[in-house]
Amino acid sequence: MALELYRYLIVIGLCAIIWFVNGYWLLHAARERIISEIYIHSGLGLFFSLLTLELALGLAGAWMHYELWWLEVLGLLLYLPAGILVFGSMLELKRKGRPNAGTSDFTATTTLIDTGLYGIIREPMTMGMAIWSVALVLAFQSLIALLLGALAFSCFWMAARTEDEYNIRKFGDAYKGYRQRVPLWNVFRRRKRS
Repeated sequence: MALELYRYLIVIGLCAIIWFVNGYWLLHAARERIISEIYIHSGLGLFFSLLTLELALGLAGAWMHYELWWLEVLGLLLYLPAGILVFGSMLELKRKGRPNAGTSDFTATTTLIDTGLYGIIREPMTMGMAIWSVALVLAFQSLIALLLGALAFSCFWMAARTEDEYNIRKFGDAYKGYRQRVPLWNVFRRRKRS
């Protein structure tokens, strides 16, 4: 009984830390009026809360899991493209991006990057995070995973949609042209030649 109480307290503590860290970035995004960042950090908070809840409580039997092996395998397989999109886009931003002066945030680039993953889709990082959310839902197969995963996916989708508006203000006509050539998330859509 005491062990279970400690498990719940640890989960509450971990979720509080997750939201405290994301809260810092949420407040920063709200002050700067960057709507896409509000969605991204809300999605990340939901994503990491889902992961924490499932690993600490769900797998200990706190709630029901469907355990369809083929869905679990599909979920695990989705980690690969998600990881490629998230980490590949981060590497691309670090390598080719030029952060704003006075910031160490490599995602706050002043250079429009339209090569590599960014030459295939405009928002590879948010797409990767959304795929990871789906992967968690399929891997854990619980009502908690479905609810939090769907909310996280929605946040990442809205982040991608609102990031376009932010980038148009930031990069102007260059981004409008890029937007015409490169799809948001649809890797199968044919690109228009410039």
